[in-house]
Amino acid sequence: MNITRSSHSLPRLASLLLLLITPGFAGAQKTLTVEPRTVTESIRVDGTVEAINQATLTAQTSGRVKAVHYDVDDYVTAGSVVIELENAEQRARLEQARARKQEAQAAVDEARKNFERAEQLLEQGNLSQSDFDQTQSAFERARARLEEANAAVDQAEQQLSYTLIKAPYTGIVTERFIEEGELAQPGRKLIAGLSLEDIRVTATVPQQYVDQVRQQKTLTVLLPGDTRITTEEVTVYPYADEQSHSFRIRARIDPEVTGLYPGMFVKVRVVTGERETLVIPESALLRQGELHAVYVLGDSEVPQLRQVRTGERHDDGIEILAGLQAGETIARDARGAMKAAGSEQ
Repeated sequence: MNITRSSHSLPRLASLLLLLITPGFAGAQKTLTVEPRTVTESIRVDGTVEAINQATLTAQTSGRVKAVHYDVDDYVTAGSVVIELENAEQRARLEQARARKQEAQAAVDEARKNFERAEQLLEQGNLSQSDFDQTQSAFERARARLEEANAAVDQAEQQLSYTLIKAPYTGIVTERFIEEGELAQPGRKLIAGLSLEDIRVTATVPQQYVDQVRQQKTLTVLLPGDTRITTEEVTVYPYADEQSHSFRIRARIDPEVTGLYPGMFVKVRVVTGERETLVIPESALLRQGELHAVYVLGDSEVPQLRQVRTGERHDDGIEILAGLQAGETIARDARGAMKAAGSEQ
């Protein structure tokens, strides 16, 4: 009997080879013919999960902190008031701006009436052109002052709205930089947070693979428990890191995916091309510690247990790097074959 093996696995292989199968086994078991197929070539790199929406909110007006409604790790919905500042000064400025607007509106109304009377007198010939021009100019100046007053009201309303710091999106508070009673000044950090709804994975690839990655644009996130998340929306940055000479890539993850959170470390498989290889179902592979083997049926239909070297795991099976040739026939259920072999000894 011919045996394909490696010297370091001889003890384990010898014990497995005791389970030879009789010729009648071939007809009782399901078999398959190994044929080459095209698989994707890839590299594995380290990746990091990060939130697409993450921000640090800063003060845009002055005021003492009146209330902090959320703290670190709290869940916040979009538009919720996170921090309140005292707003007496901003309200006073708004009232002043509104009062000036009323004065400006009254001046415009008066100037409009004067202008309309001047038009009638000019048509009747009872008013000189220069007097009419002065009335028209006064009307235009009044309207300009009203526009200025409207802008002042808008600005005052905006400053008042800045005293209510709201969440720009739904997410989690990650840091808080201020306490109640402290003075907030424009530009001071107040609170930080991120959204859990939109996330992406970032990684770096060596420069020798960057052209292939740009062409393939396929990335798979590998999670514990053999969970895999594949996306075909990969962005390759157009410049390399000066230190490592590697290129940064990122891929947005479908919001429906669960189990990924910002800050997680993950393994990422990046597709770099295609090649032909042999792939067999997981059920056809017999594992005994570090030893991997399959039951091969030769021309004499006498099955042999043969050691193989495996490669990457694919969605439909395991890649075989050595130990099998295209066209050979193997048992589809290696465990069942081993049991049948034991029962027929």
